[in-house]
Amino acid sequence: MTVAPADVLAAAEVLLQVETTYAPVPRIPDFGFGDTQSGGEGAIQRFLGYAQGVVVVLGVIGVLYSAGKMAAGRLGRSEVAAEGVGGLVWTIMGVSLMLLAIPIATTLTGAE
Repeated sequence: MTVAPADVLAAAEVLLQVETTYAPVPRIPDFGFGDTQSGGEGAIQRFLGYAQGVVVVLGVIGVLYSAGKMAAGRLGRSEVAAEGVGGLVWTIMGVSLMLLAIPIATTLTGAE
């Protein structure tokens, strides 16, 4: 397959015609979840939002702890590795349950 030089030049001209704009102020995309910095949302909704963040952080800490136990088990202590795998399962199930409880609590309290 050969490409004619005229086709390359035509493609380059199209690329040069594209207009780009640069905004020096960084902007956070709006995902439609509301502004966390404004006081417009209710106290219950704000609390549940913070609770969800805490649950995620605790989940990451639990996964890292379980991974550490599994890594220590590789050094000859297989029972520690088995505890790490069990802890990982409990961590994932606990975080899933807590993250599922937040929308249920939001629905029951009527905070929208």
